[in-house]
Amino acid sequence: MVDDAQFAKLNARVALLERQVEFLLSHSNLHYVDQPVAMPYPDVAELKRKGDLIGAIKAYRGYTNASLAEAKTFVENMVV
Repeated sequence: MVDDAQFAKLNARVALLERQVEFLLSHSNLHYVDQPVAMPYPDVAELKRKGDLIGAIKAYRGYTNASLAEAKTFVENMVV
């Protein structure tokens, strides 16, 4: 069982960790997503998985009208 003093210490530690994580995220240009959305373009992911990056980029551009640079960045950074 945790007494009041231990609980207060735990709360303070959690608050410190939350501030540290917020600081790191804000200075790294990263954005935390609690539950990533499912890949809306499964065929793009499949093309990348097979090593067809050009096909994946073309398919992504077909869905989104993204520029070549945007599509390339998206495909290169997607996790499959």
